[in-house]
Amino acid sequence: MSRFPLPRIGRLLQAALASSLVIGLSACGGSDSGSGGESGDGKGTQAERSVETAYGTVKVPSDPKRVVALGDTSLDTALYLGVEPVGTSSARGADTVPGYLGDKANSVPLVATVQEPNIEAILKAEPDLILASPRIEKSQYEALRAVAPTVVPKNENWKQPAETYAEALGEKAAFDKKLGALLDRAADAAGGNDPGSAVVVRWMPAGPIVMNAANMPSGLLKEAGATLMPIAEDLKAPHSDPLSLENLDEIDADRVFVATLNAEGEKALEAAGKQKSFTRLKAVRDDRVSGVDGQVWSSSSGPYAMEKVVEDIEAAYAG
Repeated sequence: MSRFPLPRIGRLLQAALASSLVIGLSACGGSDSGSGGESGDGKGTQAERSVETAYGTVKVPSDPKRVVALGDTSLDTALYLGVEPVGTSSARGADTVPGYLGDKANSVPLVATVQEPNIEAILKAEPDLILASPRIEKSQYEALRAVAPTVVPKNENWKQPAETYAEALGEKAAFDKKLGALLDRAADAAGGNDPGSAVVVRWMPAGPIVMNAANMPSGLLKEAGATLMPIAEDLKAPHSDPLSLENLDEIDADRVFVATLNAEGEKALEAAGKQKSFTRLKAVRDDRVSGVDGQVWSSSSGPYAMEKVVEDIEAAYAG
């Protein structure tokens, strides 16, 4: 799927504002409280709740019916909680929904790419709630919130985006219970053995990039008791710059989890495997390098992705 433009933005925003006005008039009289409220006239007004987001407090429908989920994590979270969105975005490096979600997301229409939303397509979907990525640009957020209440989660820790989406969907209690069980499972993933040090890298044509220790897979490795490499702990960005083969000692952990996103990355990894600097890594010598799905391990922090990461960690330590 080609990158979506923002065509005729002035006309589309006018249409979006008009749509928002209709929604606002239909909800007139609803009260706002932490647990939701309705006006007393009994004429079908929509109850609302308040959600804290990266752009302040946003009032959302207490029982959203038409949800657009932009990004892997919001789509993953919505499906996990039994909500099938009326629109989503393609996965990074793909023109389809994330492959790891299998048939769960195949019927959800695409209304955006990773880079930007297609406002016209989103308008046609008639959402009453939009779940957007934490990294969305302010201009895109402004366009989206003119269509429907838009939730952009803060991103202060790896759990926060999914938690915020669950709250916006009115399923926070159920989500917290499931997340707690998943964290308990992660804590036992090493089977009682010392997990040692670990690092998560994504192999690119230019070389490996180290994923930040604050990301979801590294967070779950920490839950399992693993110690992350200093390069991952010290990162300020989501990932490092590509490492040269001469600098692979920075990922010389007891276990290395290697993700690739496409065929080019896989070819680069195959070529690296023939280099002495790669074969000298202790994880390579001890056969403790685990190949993992790049969409899961470097692009999402939704609960289905979390489950897959925990399964991969369990398999690595069981091997």
